[in-house]
Amino acid sequence: MSFRPLMLGVAAGVVSIAASVQASSPWTYHESDDEIGRIYYYERTNTDGSMDERVTVFRRDATHIEVYKENGLCRRAALVTAELDQATLSAPVITGGVLQTDAQHVDFAFLELNPETGKVEMLVQLPDMEVRDDVKIESANWTLFDFDLASLTVSTPHLDKPENGFGFGMALLWTDPSAADPLFWMGEVTAEHVGQSEHLGVVADEYRLTGSAFEIDLSTGKEGRLWLDAEDGHVVDAIMPVPNHPGYTDFRLRLLDVSDGGDAEWTALLRAHFEGCEG
Repeated sequence: MSFRPLMLGVAAGVVSIAASVQASSPWTYHESDDEIGRIYYYERTNTDGSMDERVTVFRRDATHIEVYKENGLCRRAALVTAELDQATLSAPVITGGVLQTDAQHVDFAFLELNPETGKVEMLVQLPDMEVRDDVKIESANWTLFDFDLASLTVSTPHLDKPENGFGFGMALLWTDPSAADPLFWMGEVTAEHVGQSEHLGVVADEYRLTGSAFEIDLSTGKEGRLWLDAEDGHVVDAIMPVPNHPGYTDFRLRLLDVSDGGDAEWTALLRAHFEGCEG
């Protein structure tokens, strides 16, 4: 398995395939819909509010996002980076790392879509072993669920007609050492538009979520809810009846704040994680 940047010739093939698959897609990439330098501050919990963790997404540029995950300053925190494919509005390359002091990080998990096979190939380098797996991607538009909808929140602003609803697929990396097949395809999600109203202080489009992604063994129900900012299109709130990390029972991702502070604010945020920590 090779985790090198996609070659230009292969990438062109991916764009061609994606274009044919998306002939009737509700998504169309437009540069004007990007918010470069924007920072989205989220909190992930169970639906009852327990097990809170901050998930902060930075739109570095048109093809890169970074995600900082923490459940307390001075503690171990994650920094995950991803490359975005504008043709499919998905993230074919995702790299997981551990945040270090001075906003540095050490990478240990590598996922990359092989355009020849249509599979995402995974390599996780642990101190005492390597874990490898792969999964067939069955939708042109898809998101890695344990990436906490980070790629989805920068994709939904590109919906042509949000009021018509949309769909996407989900894969999941279940980080349980005992899992025989840690990386697997969950299935499809259909987002049916049910109205527009104020939600968490903003005007938002509300969607009813259903689909095969909620029919896996981990699921606790058959239906979820999603709210997208009516003006800018990003995720405001998401509730799903399935967890995306071991230890959780289900999933909620709630927007706390949005900032256009750019790289200066992002770097200061990462540096602050270990500032003043003992040891």
